[in-house]
Amino acid sequence: MMSKDTNAVPGSNERTQSEQIDLIDIIQQLWAGKKIISLFVVICLILGATYAFTAQEKWSSTAIVTLPDSGQVSAYTQAENVLYPNTPSLAGDIQSSFFNRFQGGLAAKSLQLQNQDKSEILTSEPLSKERPDQLKIMYTGNTPQEAELKLTEYLKTIDRNIVTDIGGDLDANINARKRELQASISSLEKVAQEKKNDHLKVLNQALAIAKQSQIVKPSLDNSSVTTNDTLFALGSDALSAMIQNYNDAPLPHNVDYYSTVQNLLAVQSLDDDKRVISTFRYIMKPTLPVRKDSPKRLVILVLSILIGGALGAGVVLLKRK
Repeated sequence: MMSKDTNAVPGSNERTQSEQIDLIDIIQQLWAGKKIISLFVVICLILGATYAFTAQEKWSSTAIVTLPDSGQVSAYTQAENVLYPNTPSLAGDIQSSFFNRFQGGLAAKSLQLQNQDKSEILTSEPLSKERPDQLKIMYTGNTPQEAELKLTEYLKTIDRNIVTDIGGDLDANINARKRELQASISSLEKVAQEKKNDHLKVLNQALAIAKQSQIVKPSLDNSSVTTNDTLFALGSDALSAMIQNYNDAPLPHNVDYYSTVQNLLAVQSLDDDKRVISTFRYIMKPTLPVRKDSPKRLVILVLSILIGGALGAGVVLLKRK
């Protein structure tokens, strides 16, 4: 075993010496071709610098938004509760509904900008997995000011369009509810008028009987109970006065009628309500970016030098073979 190890050492040393000689030879070849390598470095550096200093700059403005607060949806919540008092709406549900519509509008706007002839970049993503109701929205522009202004403008436009749609839906619900309540009031008034007419018929019939019986004054004692069949006993004088007063009296409405009128007045007041609604709330307003996304000039120049050196070295080594 000892003799085998001793015989293997000279061959190993020879390979090591050969590798060292090859490495020295490569270095010598590269040094000899330093002008070619320098030329490639200069060419790549010029190309890289040309791109770095002429390429269109990209700047990204960032905003963080979340659910609208209760004050931003309070007018809508109150309107919904006036419209449907038996099924009151929760502010939290309305906040989530508005924010979901905002996210849908944001996605549609992003897709629209991407499909333009001159595409624009508007992106959004949850701020964290724990808070999916907080969105980070970014817009990429050619200047810091453009990125900030465009992002602000697009968010306002999305919010305004959705609020307009929500307002239109609410107005339609208000008009539908008014028609419903007006129809209910009209129906209750008809019922009350029919009750009044029926009672007048009973009084007129009793008056006719009293006149036929020649009963002018009441013929009932204080302990007697008057029914429709015994009204004639009140006498023609009393019945005539009752009929006159009942004709001039307002309709005998019940509690449902007055409750319905009250609801209608409340709904009608919504027409003059100046509703301030928003579909989101800023956690961070659109920023003015201080660092551009691209081009990264220093990185481009360094990569240009490295690529130029590698290309030059490759050419030199290939020529020596």
